[in-house]
Parts: sequence; structure tokens; C-alpha cells
Amino acid sequence: MDLWRKLGISIVFGVAAIIGSGFIWQLAGTWQAVFGYLALLGFALLVFVLNPERIVNEKTKENDIAR
Repeated sequence: MDLWRKLGISIVFGVAAIIGSGFIWQLAGTWQAVFGYLALLGFALLVFVLNPERIVNEKTKENDIAR
């Protein structure tokens, strides 16, 4: 994956972090819930940016098995 695509994905996750954090804050009203959400979102970003081929290949394998 090239650098520009990684930066684009990071920006999309950044928007989700800002909007989602506000939403979680409105629902829960605690910083622990917000930081938990951000930790999960950050983990998903790292997994996707560092190894996207594995995620795509596993989904392709599942589709091939189902056929």
C-alpha cells in the first residue's frame, strides 16, 4: 500500500475519531468510555494500515470456501 493511501485512511479514521468521541461523550459522559473508543479505533487503524493484505486475503478465502 502506498503512502498516500495510508494517509487517506488515517484521515478517514481521524474523522471517525472526532465525531465518534463526541458521540460517545454524549452517551456515556466519561473519559474512560471515550479513551476506550479511541483505543479500539486506533488498534483497528494500525491493523488495517500495517497489514491490509492479510485482511483482504482472509475475506477472499471465506468467499471462495462459501462457493
